[in-house]
Amino acid sequence: MGRTSRDREPSAGRMAELLYPLTHWNWKVSMLTAVLRGCACILALRHMEVRARDHFGMVEAAYVLLTCGFFSALQQQSLKIGREALAWLACVVVVPLTSLGCDAALHLWLDGRQTRQLGVAGLIFTILSATLHWHMIRNGALLVGEESHSLATDLKRIPRLVGVYFAAPVLWVGKWATTEARRNEALAPMAASD
Repeated sequence: MGRTSRDREPSAGRMAELLYPLTHWNWKVSMLTAVLRGCACILALRHMEVRARDHFGMVEAAYVLLTCGFFSALQQQSLKIGREALAWLACVVVVPLTSLGCDAALHLWLDGRQTRQLGVAGLIFTILSATLHWHMIRNGALLVGEESHSLATDLKRIPRLVGVYFAAPVLWVGKWATTEARRNEALAPMAASD
């Protein structure tokens, strides 16, 4: 049985999925990231000559403004993945490292090897910012499209979300320590009877 041309056409839902990075280009994250990464580059490259630092900063700003909204839309789209572990992997590892790889290739092409010192720092910053972005979008901030809020509303929510993000590991360690202490207390009478 042969397939008709209608069978080969993508459905409207599939087409919406494919166009999601364009229809949900995230201007909020693009703007905020350009400012934050620009400041981080200035600090990281403070020992370079001014002309090289300015060139690097301009390339970084242009790259971020052009691509960050696209990559952020992919991260937002990852929220639709059914399995949370796969969604996290896509949002925190695959998309950011792809973006960082493209960014590094562009800088290597335009700036040569002068920017090697940003490698490890850039990787760490990328992963930390991706986990923070995951936390933000999971809690409904910095989204575009149907589920979005105004930028003012998002900016008001960011301090609390950042506080929760940085407090979570401390709270998790405290909860784990309490659980271990209770478990050891429960096992102590059995050990004493032996």
